[in-house]
Amino acid sequence: MATILTPYDTGDRAEPKLWQTTRADVEAAVTHGEPEDVGNVDFDDDESTTVATVHVSRDPDGGHTVHVIPHADTIRLDLHTEQ
Repeated sequence: MATILTPYDTGDRAEPKLWQTTRADVEAAVTHGEPEDVGNVDFDDDESTTVATVHVSRDPDGGHTVHVIPHADTIRLDLHTEQ
């Protein structure tokens, strides 16, 4: 049986890695003064190098902001607005 390669294996997609993987991890981040780290997700390439860190926060007006911290020389943003 042949091994099926995923988009993560082939490098077509960066693999998401949550900074906190459990509720206890989130509580520890908030309790120890690192609330800005809550909800961050690193996206790693096929060589396990972080390409970008992303999180989404709620705005005071009820909207949301997507925060992207690039770690690679070239990052493009493709915003999909179809609903």
